[in-house]
Amino acid sequence: MLLYSEYALNLEAFKAEFRDCSDFLIREININEQRALVMAMDGLIDSLQLNQLIMAPLLRIPLEFSSPVEHFEAIKSSVVGAIEMSEAESFEDAEFFLMSGFAVLILDGCNKALAMGIQGWARRSVDEPTNEAMVKGAKECFVETLNDNKALLRKRLKTPHLKLKQLKLGEAAKTPVVIAYIDNRAEPEFVSAIEKRLKQAKLNTVFDYGCLEAFIGSDIKSFFSSVGNTERPDVLASKLLEGRIGVMVEGTPFVMFTPNLFSDNFSSLDDYNNPPFYSTFIRLLKYLAFAISAFLPAFYVAIGSHHQEMIPATLLYIVATSEETTPFPLVVEAVIIHILYEIMREAGLRLPKPIGHAVSIIGAIVIGEAMVTAGIISEPMLVVVALTAITSYVVYPLYESVALIRIIFILLSGFSGIYGLMLGIGVLFVNACAVNPFGIPFTAPLSPVSKSSLGDTIIRQSWKKLSERRVRIYDLEGASFDEE
Repeated sequence: MLLYSEYALNLEAFKAEFRDCSDFLIREININEQRALVMAMDGLIDSLQLNQLIMAPLLRIPLEFSSPVEHFEAIKSSVVGAIEMSEAESFEDAEFFLMSGFAVLILDGCNKALAMGIQGWARRSVDEPTNEAMVKGAKECFVETLNDNKALLRKRLKTPHLKLKQLKLGEAAKTPVVIAYIDNRAEPEFVSAIEKRLKQAKLNTVFDYGCLEAFIGSDIKSFFSSVGNTERPDVLASKLLEGRIGVMVEGTPFVMFTPNLFSDNFSSLDDYNNPPFYSTFIRLLKYLAFAISAFLPAFYVAIGSHHQEMIPATLLYIVATSEETTPFPLVVEAVIIHILYEIMREAGLRLPKPIGHAVSIIGAIVIGEAMVTAGIISEPMLVVVALTAITSYVVYPLYESVALIRIIFILLSGFSGIYGLMLGIGVLFVNACAVNPFGIPFTAPLSPVSKSSLGDTIIRQSWKKLSERRVRIYDLEGASFDEE
């Protein structure tokens, strides 16, 4: 609904809209005998800026004006001292500015409002990343404030080609969302498609970045996500330089980027600070850790249940002796212990830290040792589970996918042995190859193979060679824009 020209109607409408809102501040003033409203939300503004940049200049205007519109323009151009100013022509826009830390001024006889940015809410300081810790990398991460996140990114990419396009999403309550991209690296059709999808998201409000992930990701049903997330400004900057698109949401310290490739999960910024030979070694270890965490329990169940001839005689004796005392088949034993592990992990994550550590200790020492002693699970199975748990954290971005894939493969191996495991791996690879976000193969540059990009995938070339590459995400083999 548009703002009224009549002062009384605007005053009545805002008072009715913010009835029982104790944080709503409203003051009626006279500016050269012309009535005006100044409104703000307590706790979202800086009171000192409100007094010095807005109220004091307004109450000391010495000039007279012939019309309210002329008065409005003069206030906007030469009276108030706020550098961030916008105009609002509807109640919805004015209310959005109020909720965003702006002071809103409405003059009698003028059907538009002047919003002035004086944000001053409590915010978390830029701290060290908790989920993407780096040994030699920067020690700063995104925070919950959108303006701070934009500044952190702008500090990394000092170029006018960095575009930060802001949208308002949500039908019941608007949430600021920013699309970040570099206009001479990202495809314009790609940016337009992301913006279109975000605007089509029919949500009451956007509480966190996960609300939007499904709208900008691939429509192919898969265990792997084509949308990545990061809490590090330097990681996001490197993705944008490759032609990808970032999406920032007010209120969350994580920023999404798309398209996310399978190989992205196995690289980190530390790779580029270490010698190439060591970075290549670490990446190979990560691929090996992924294979162990996803397939080792299923492989153990398969050979222990259906293919005992594959086990060396000495090891077979140890496994057979241990399994003889357990009441469950290998497949049931494996599923039970993995589900118990996920339960203990979830309990350790959600409980307060002191209690969480206690739960982890109880789960690892008391429950694990007691179950082996009681003969509920075998010692080899406990070793397999422990090795799987450790390796699953090496490639942490894929943890959620691997946790479910592991149990499915255990069931397949329990029923069909190695044949079921191989069939499951084949289906998984086909499914991963089918994920094609906006025409970019999820498995690129491994499938299809892109020779120009292999130097920074499994191996890591020296900076002398990397500095000669100008690879964008759309330069990969098989890439072709497809809005799906």
